[in-house]
This record gives sequence, structure tokens and C-alpha cells, in this order.
Amino acid sequence: MLVFVKSALFSVLIVLGLGCQNTPPSVPIVTGPDKARPNDTLSFSALSVDRDGDSVAYLFSWNDNPQSDWSFWYPEAIPYFEKRVFTDTGEYVLLVKARDQKAESDWSDSLWIRIRDYGPLRPKTPAGPDTVAIGDTVGFVTLAYHPLNEQVALQFNWGDTLGEWSRFVQPGSFVWEHHAWLQSGWFEVRARARDSSGHVSEWSGPESVLVVDTFSFRP
Repeated sequence: MLVFVKSALFSVLIVLGLGCQNTPPSVPIVTGPDKARPNDTLSFSALSVDRDGDSVAYLFSWNDNPQSDWSFWYPEAIPYFEKRVFTDTGEYVLLVKARDQKAESDWSDSLWIRIRDYGPLRPKTPAGPDTVAIGDTVGFVTLAYHPLNEQVALQFNWGDTLGEWSRFVQPGSFVWEHHAWLQSGWFEVRARARDSSGHVSEWSGPESVLVVDTFSFRP
């Protein structure tokens, strides 16, 4: 009987001991932009879950400034946000770890951020008819994207004149413009894009158009 009591007491102590063990917070999930311009204010977030329900603090470590401080304590599973401004172009790497009062998590996956003076991407080659008559008004369409998903305006070069800039549209939206040539010959139609900050893309590839005089043209 005594042995049984001792064994039971020992089992209780083991259970109590296991119950007192601390589980480290989970490896943080890190989110934020992967590209931006110099002097943009960027926001990054980290979220960790603690199985014991403990409050969690976060440590942000950058490749250019690894010696940061731990954050204040936050409820587990509540995102923590931190802002940063990069004044120089380059590539930066963010790592984050979490801790409770007794243990630390492993480092998060790396988040890479590329800082440079981004502008619109080169537009798609304009699409339209390949043969038109002198004086006929015809339409051409193109589109352009932006690395920062900013709105873009587009401009056509018709080969004989330079068109006006379009209104600003969402990146990837089709932009139609119309033109009439007043002399015969071969012309190349190109397009370029700009954003609200004044960054202008390269000209697109050319679309060749043959303009013919319908009175003198013979098949």
C-alpha cells in the first residue's frame, strides 16, 4: 500500500512538472512590402502564437542594423507593426524572432526588400491595323504595369506626331488612342508610360503601319 502511495505521488509530481514546462512562441510570420523607393515610409508586421497563451515580444533584425531592441509585450496572436524609412537604394533583409518570459523562438524566414527609384515598366507593343488609308482615323491599344502598382498614363508616338498623355489608369488597364495619318508611307507606332511622380518608362517596341493613298493604290 505504501508503495502504491509513493508511486501515485511520484506520478502526480511528474504531471505537475510537465504542466509547468514552457513552450516557446512560434516562429513569427513576417509580412511587408518587397520593394519601395528611397524615403518611403514602410510598415512591416510580425505575428507569433504562444501555445501557453503568454504575452510575446518581438525582435526585428536588419542586415544593415542587426542590433535592435525587443518590443514591448503584446498579446499572443496579435500582429506587431514596425515602420522604417530607407534613405539609400539597395537590398535589405529582415529577420524576426519572438519570445515569452522564458524562451525565444527561432528566426523567421528572410524578407527581402529592394529599394530603388522605381518607375513604370515598358508598355506592351501597341496593337492596331497594319494597313490604313490616308486620313482614316484608326485606334491603337496598349497597356503598362508598375512595380509599385501605381497608376500610369500612356503616350503614343505615331511616327509623324507625338500624342497627348492619357489620363491616369490602373496598371494593366487597356488604353486606346486614335490617329489619322495625312501622308502615305510606313510608320512605327510606339508607346511609353509615366507615373504621378514623373518617372517615365522606355518606349515600347514598334508596331509598323502602312499608310496608303486609296486613289493611287492598286492591288
